[in-house]
Amino acid sequence: MEIFTSLLTGFLVFIILLGPLMLIHELGHFAVAKKAGIRVEEFGLGLPPRAARLFKLGETEYTLNWLPIGAFVRMTGEENPEDPRSFAAQPKRWRLATLAAGPLMNFLGGFVILTLAYLFFATQPTEFRYRINQVMAGSPAEQIGLQPGDAILAVNGVDMIQKLEPASGVQPDVGALRRQVRQFIGQPIEIVVLRVGEPEQIVRLSGRLPPDANAEAPLGVSLLIEVTKSERVAYTLPEALLAAGLEVGAAIAALVQLPVRLVNQTLALEQLRPISVVGITNIGVELIDSSVTESQGLMPFLRFAAVVSIAIALTNLLPLPALDGGRILFILIEALRGRRVDPRREQWVHAVGFAFLLALSVVVIIMDIVNPVSIR
Repeated sequence: MEIFTSLLTGFLVFIILLGPLMLIHELGHFAVAKKAGIRVEEFGLGLPPRAARLFKLGETEYTLNWLPIGAFVRMTGEENPEDPRSFAAQPKRWRLATLAAGPLMNFLGGFVILTLAYLFFATQPTEFRYRINQVMAGSPAEQIGLQPGDAILAVNGVDMIQKLEPASGVQPDVGALRRQVRQFIGQPIEIVVLRVGEPEQIVRLSGRLPPDANAEAPLGVSLLIEVTKSERVAYTLPEALLAAGLEVGAAIAALVQLPVRLVNQTLALEQLRPISVVGITNIGVELIDSSVTESQGLMPFLRFAAVVSIAIALTNLLPLPALDGGRILFILIEALRGRRVDPRREQWVHAVGFAFLLALSVVVIIMDIVNPVSIR
């Protein structure tokens, strides 16, 4: 029964999180294509295979498909300009606008999600604690008995849970634990942790820090700062719009800077691991888990949904065959050359690109199943 409940929760999160984001993407293509006079042969709710033909309005057939996520738009002649109403026969400006409309809708979608989140679900974290993410092999933490997942409650009698006043603007002190532990290098130390399990239990661990322990990382662990309590914060509409705009800008900047950070070695390669719809769903399920919603409400889930929407936009703008960005690249090449790339060659390039992206997606899905992504 528990497995069934988990699968059902994952399925619902999959539809609720990714379905609308893909739907608005295709609505962007659809609306601009109609405006440009391009013949839209089919607008499908869900992905093929087809389940039912809903109705036909004008020249467009509206269908319901078996895979309940997103939508798709089928336009006449996406690479063949022989039909004057085809996509490929339109002026460059309309083809660019039609292709760019999908990612633009995802940018807009992320902004709208965040605006609504700040208006109705904004919370201010007021209590934090340290949770161990990883214990280094041979580290003092391993010798003391600390484990990944342990939440540190106290060190030698000093409370490590941080409490902040609501709307104070003060951020949690990420170095408090390091400073407390550093005092006891070469001395006995007692650490009280809340250990995950069924049920959770408080465990007291004792040991001695070696005299040669690294002062910058005396325990030898990587940590997460975990929010354990939040309070509701009221935003006016102008404040919500401003906060959403700043957050969208920050998310775009962070995603764009990922390759630069990797080259500069300020980001580990394993942290740049791609995630599939399976990984996105897993994170979504974790963010609506009762332990998260009780402490922070729906704000983390909505913030994640906005980031996913922005990531979909940026990914689709990459100049790769079969993606919107790849098709835009061919239009830009056409503008520079003064003539169109052979439609048959372009079609072949996109077909190969689609096969590659499909194979890559399968590999990433398998990675997410074998080694699930987690925020904990």
